[in-house]
Amino acid sequence: MNRETDSPTIDWLHEVYEKKRRRAFELGKQATDLLASESKRVSHRAVAQKSKEIDPDGIGIHPNTILSNKELHEYISQHSTSKSSKARKAPRMPQEELSNIIKQVMEDRDIERVRRRYMKLLKSELVELLIQSEQYIAQNNKLGGYGS
Repeated sequence: MNRETDSPTIDWLHEVYEKKRRRAFELGKQATDLLASESKRVSHRAVAQKSKEIDPDGIGIHPNTILSNKELHEYISQHSTSKSSKARKAPRMPQEELSNIIKQVMEDRDIERVRRRYMKLLKSELVELLIQSEQYIAQNNKLGGYGS
C-alpha cells in the first residue's frame, strides 16, 4: 500500500485522533486546574483520577495518555507538585570510613547486615572499597610471603 494513494481513507482517522487528543487535553487541563485550586497534589495519576470524576462520560484519561500528549504533559509539568525526576543520590561515605571497614572485618559478623550496608553504597564507592580490599590483601600476602 502506498501512503499517498491511501491518504483520503486515512484522513478520517487523523480527524478522530485529533478530536481525542483535544478531548484529552481539555479534560487534563480542567483536572489539573481543579487539583491546583483544591491545593491537592498534581501528578499524572491524580490528574487521570480527577479527569474520570469530571468527565461527563465517566471515562476520563489514562496516565499514559498524559505522556503521549505532549501539550498536556507540558501543562501538567508546569503545575506538578510531585517529586522531581532527579535521581536520588546516596550519601557519600568518607574515604577514612571505607579504609576502616577493611581493617575491622571480623569472621563472625552479620552477613545480611553487611549486605544491606553495601547496597546503600554508590557503585563508585563499592569499586573504591574493592580496590582497597585487594590492596590490603596484596600487602598482607607480600608480608606473609604468599605472593611468591
